[in-house]
Amino acid sequence: MELDQNNITSTINKYLLEENLELYDINIVNFPNISKIEVFVYSSFSLDYKTIERLNFQIQRLLEEFNIQKGTYELIVSSPGVERLLKTSRHYEISKQELLKVKLIEPINDEYVLYGTLNRVEGENIFLNIDDNEINISINNIKKSRIVFDKFKEKVKG
Repeated sequence: MELDQNNITSTINKYLLEENLELYDINIVNFPNISKIEVFVYSSFSLDYKTIERLNFQIQRLLEEFNIQKGTYELIVSSPGVERLLKTSRHYEISKQELLKVKLIEPINDEYVLYGTLNRVEGENIFLNIDDNEINISINNIKKSRIVFDKFKEKVKG
């Protein structure tokens, strides 16, 4: 297969879908002289060590089809983590009812950083519940956002 970032992503995504998993994010470092590939896998169920190990082996085999040989790069296969970054509409969809920290490009009510529970996603807008008020935020106005643990909220704010 042709060495192309989109082809690599598409191939890994197709494989994960066959495994009833989802490609959450992928990071290919130093393309085309690849030094590291990070594959973040989402599952509504917990991913155990054996599953990650199997995925690592299978993804290495898929990469060999692109003539990317084992040992010439570092492969990291992982869940996106508990306090995962949210970049796409799909990321927000699977994060409903989670507490978010959202950094904005343009302020809303003179605030550049908002904390709230994600109520819903409609198209390119998310709706956060902040102190019993629902705030509509365009995903295009989000500089960075991530899930935050409730018990760490005060530490993160400070």
